[in-house]
Order: sequence, then structure tokens, then C-alpha cells
Amino acid sequence: MKPSLRLLALLCLLLCASHARAHTATFSVLLLEERAPGEFLASWEQTPTLNDPSAAFDLLRPVFPEHCRLSPPRLDCGVKGLSGELGFDGLGELGTSGIIKIRWRSGKAQALSLSSAAPHVRVAPTQQAEVAFRSVASFVRIGVEHIWLGWDHLLFVLGLLWFASSWRALLKTVTAFTIAHSLTLASASLGLFVLPTAPVEAVIALSIAFLAVEMVREVRSRKPSITRRAPWAVAFAFGLLHGFGFASALSELELGKTTLPLALLCFNVGVEVGQLLFVGALIAVKPLWRKLQQRLGPRVALFGQYAVGTAAMFWFFERVVAFFPTV
Repeated sequence: MKPSLRLLALLCLLLCASHARAHTATFSVLLLEERAPGEFLASWEQTPTLNDPSAAFDLLRPVFPEHCRLSPPRLDCGVKGLSGELGFDGLGELGTSGIIKIRWRSGKAQALSLSSAAPHVRVAPTQQAEVAFRSVASFVRIGVEHIWLGWDHLLFVLGLLWFASSWRALLKTVTAFTIAHSLTLASASLGLFVLPTAPVEAVIALSIAFLAVEMVREVRSRKPSITRRAPWAVAFAFGLLHGFGFASALSELELGKTTLPLALLCFNVGVEVGQLLFVGALIAVKPLWRKLQQRLGPRVALFGQYAVGTAAMFWFFERVVAFFPTV
């Protein structure tokens, strides 16, 4: 590959990777704690896009039932209670998803997931069980959004598909990756086996770099690489690691023990749906990719391989530096 093309690949990927964050929480979380009948304390547990949490009420613009009166941190809903429409009006402007966690005096808790496409939800105290189920089931949507914002995960899946030379290999590879990250996602979310987030994120970046090296080495040696011979094994091994990355999103929401199992299931379903949609999109554009290769030659593939490796190493060093925030 010519040095000029390598430099172009490096510049393009640095520009893209500098804006790409994967497995990083993008949830703004508002906690409502019922202290007396109809009286709540409102506080922000998480505002990832805001440096000043005190500004979250003005920027995210939470919506409460009409009879409720907010005077931060106090929310007074009177005798009618927290019954009506809840949500955020500022989600689309800030590019974040929203979670409203409600802790009732009875000890029950529920989490309402919101997005810019569906920023509001209705709540009725007499229908807490039904609303709780709907709110947890909406974690499917959060799982889809999380995977689509996970650039490093998507790039890893793209790399795996490069080595799946048949439909059978593709099915085995996707299945192995799904099983692996589902196992570690569940174990980490349930507290059975947990790894620190920062090192996991750094090694996830290295997993992408490994695939990039495998691609280039295969082209140069003209011999099948390890990943080409057993893509399902590589997918399973690194899938275990990616599952811990997914778990970081749920762990930061601090869901209750009663809510967590169903939320975990729905979140994982959402991740799989998002992943399958991505794989389907790649399969759909594969004929166009082949035409592009025929027109531009093998250099376009080599450009992509160097680009993948560049992005992976950019993320790796960025995450290693994050270990030392004072540097």
C-alpha cells in the first residue's frame, strides 16, 4: 500500500474515531424518591453529556404530571400522586437517552426508559405492576441504541464477517459471539463475575486490532489466517470480553434486584436485534462492495484494513491514557 494511502487512512480514521465512543453510558438518569405520599425528592444520578448536573433540569427539561410542582430537589404531586405523563423534552437536543427511576415508599422500584423518539410515558400508581413491566421491556430499545452507538463493537463484528467465507461459517460465528457475550453480560450484571471497566475497554480495542492484523497478514502471506480457519473460536473468545463491556451500561443504572433480571433479558434481546440488523445491512451492501473492489482494485480493501487497525489503536491508547487522568 502506498504511503500516501496509509496517511489518508490514518487521517480519516483519527477524525472518525475521535468522535466515536463505544460501551460508554449515554443515559441521563433522574431518580425520584417518594418520601411521603405524593412527595418526592428529585436528583440526577447520571448526566453524561453535561459537566454541570445542576443544569440538567433546564437542558433536559423533565416533564411531570400537570398537578405536580417541581422546586428542585422537591417534587410535590399532592393527593393525586405521581399519576400522569413523565418524560424529558430535551433528549433530542442533547443526543442522550433518558431513564427515570422511581423508588416508592412501599419499597417497590421501577425504571422508565425514554429516547428522543419516545420521550414520554404515562404512569399511574394503581398500575405500577403493568407500568413496571412496560418500562423494563423498553430496555429492548435501549439495547438496540447501545449497540448502534458502540462503534468498536460494530467494527469488531465487521471484522468477523470479513473472515466468514460461507453462510455456515457466518451462522457459526454470529452464534458463538452471541452466546459468549450473553454469558459475560449476564454474569457481570448479576454480580457473579465482574471485571474493571477501563481495562476491559482497552482490551476490546485490541481485539479489533487483532482482526486487522489478521486481515493484512492473510493478504501478504496468501495463506488462511487463524481467524479464517476458525472464526467462531475467535468470535467466542473475544465475545466473552465484549460482554463485560455491555454490562457496564446496565451496572451504571443501578437497577434493583427485582428489576434487573427482566431488564437484563430485554437489554440483551435489544443488543442482539441491533447486531442482527447491522449484519443484515452488511450483507445487503456486499454486492456494492464487490463492485467497488472490481473498479478500484485490491487497494480499497487494504485501505479498509489499515483503517480498522488505526481506529483500534487510537481507541486503545485513548483508553490506556484514561487510566491516568492526571497525565
